[in-house]
Amino acid sequence: MGFRNTVKKYIYDFLMIQAGITLSIGVISRISPPPAGMDPDILFMPFVYAFFCTLPSLVVYSRKELSIKQMAVRKVIQFLLIELTVILISYVIGALQTPLIRTAIIIAVAVVYLLVNYFSYLISKSDADAMTQKIQHIKKQKKERTPYVSA
Repeated sequence: MGFRNTVKKYIYDFLMIQAGITLSIGVISRISPPPAGMDPDILFMPFVYAFFCTLPSLVVYSRKELSIKQMAVRKVIQFLLIELTVILISYVIGALQTPLIRTAIIIAVAVVYLLVNYFSYLISKSDADAMTQKIQHIKKQKKERTPYVSA
């Protein structure tokens, strides 16, 4: 397994562990009494946000290859759906108390969305570059094995 695949595996493992820990903390908080004045349901919120914010990813799925314009449109729709999801969840739990909090949440969602897409791009580009190098290496080996035929 190459370095890129190892890093990818660790990132996926980290995200799965984080989701599991978040869910476990929420469940444990329902079993044991929470600290005074704290609603134990708040400990489930990272898991709730993560779950509902992954659903808009279905917008970018396609069985066929999409053009850059089609993918860009789908990414914009995905981003807007994620913003709407976070705002709706935040509204339901009463987190949108002040204009500063509302603005901070909107900006945070945009920054996280951009970072996630940037890192996804870097990983995809790295994978594509590795495949290109592998193909070029195979072509070079094949060319070296082909006997010279004179006319």
